[in-house]
Amino acid sequence: MKKLHLLFYALILLGMASCSQKDQEEHHYLVVLSMDGFRWDYPEKAETPNLDAIATNGVRAKRFIPSFPTTTFASHYTMATGLHPDKHGILVNRFYAPDLDADFNKGDRSTVEDGKFYGGEPIWVTAEKQNMKTATFFWVGSEADVQGIRPTYWKRYDHNFPYEQRLDTVIHWLGLPEKDRPQLVMWYFDEPDSSGHRYGPDGDSLKPVIERLDSLVGVFRNKIKTLPHADQINFIIVSDHGMANLSPDRQVILDQHIDTSMIALIDGWNPTMNIKVKEGYIDQVYEDLKKVDNLHVWKHGEVPERLHHGTHVRAHDLILVAENGWTINWSWTPYYSNAAHGFDNAFEDMHAIFYAEGPDFKSNHTQEPFYTIDLYPLMAKLLNLEPTLVDGRFERVEGMLKNR
Repeated sequence: MKKLHLLFYALILLGMASCSQKDQEEHHYLVVLSMDGFRWDYPEKAETPNLDAIATNGVRAKRFIPSFPTTTFASHYTMATGLHPDKHGILVNRFYAPDLDADFNKGDRSTVEDGKFYGGEPIWVTAEKQNMKTATFFWVGSEADVQGIRPTYWKRYDHNFPYEQRLDTVIHWLGLPEKDRPQLVMWYFDEPDSSGHRYGPDGDSLKPVIERLDSLVGVFRNKIKTLPHADQINFIIVSDHGMANLSPDRQVILDQHIDTSMIALIDGWNPTMNIKVKEGYIDQVYEDLKKVDNLHVWKHGEVPERLHHGTHVRAHDLILVAENGWTINWSWTPYYSNAAHGFDNAFEDMHAIFYAEGPDFKSNHTQEPFYTIDLYPLMAKLLNLEPTLVDGRFERVEGMLKNR
């Protein structure tokens, strides 16, 4: 009997040790950095030893494919929620929401921080609901009270806030006492998007920008290594979209083709616009725009299924997108820059980067192209969260993970 008791207690202790080991293994941290407008092939255009090192030590995707439209606010909130913009409602950077009878403007703090505009459930809300601390630094949507919830730690957007200080703040968060430490951190750099617009994706002046960002990645990786729990931190680097060359010879001037007195409202800008037409004129404006070369136009609800767009009430009556590399604009507001994004997401120039390393990622693994909607289920898996219902599919990304 005594031997049976000893065996029983030994099994209990073994089970407790197993559970303790399992809990320790599952208590991993996740850091996600987005570098705006970092096209998938930029590492081939500059020296990026730190991104290269991550690819060797961890995972690099061939391409990371954004949802349509390929714009900053839409893409970042898609990554956070796992939903196409047509479902979460952040379609472009500025829009009128008829469902709320309110305007959203990325430059207006009162709207950016108002959770009523944001549909879906971003990953930090999922985590906070499950008693996990989170932190965000300028990620789209994280300044708002989505479902009445904000991250444990969050920052109000300041375009001029130095990158080095953003980096140090993230390291500070990761170094907090365990009871205060966020398990999920998401942060953001606004480059190389601005420089890509200015110089074009092939411009020589873009190279030092790419290389500076890569050097900051190196600084961050080295600082992570100084943390006592460095081996528990998964690190993902993404971008929201790519960049395409433009030319002043490739412009569509809309008012040369339609009667603007028939237009009630215009959301978005080159190369994607949503237009509300005055009552009784939809068919006329639609037929006139259908005749325009290098321009795609669809009525509400008639956008090709592969784009997962054009059914949300905020898309209005007509959805326009220029042919790849073309500009759409009005004669009284001539627009031209060296490059733009917002085009069809099948256009490879719109595709972005994905790099990852850490205890849960395979080593020296190249992942087939996957979608920004798939980031949410990947993050939920890495954090052992129960995910909400999303458009993304974990099956498309599970091949990059080790068996835990």
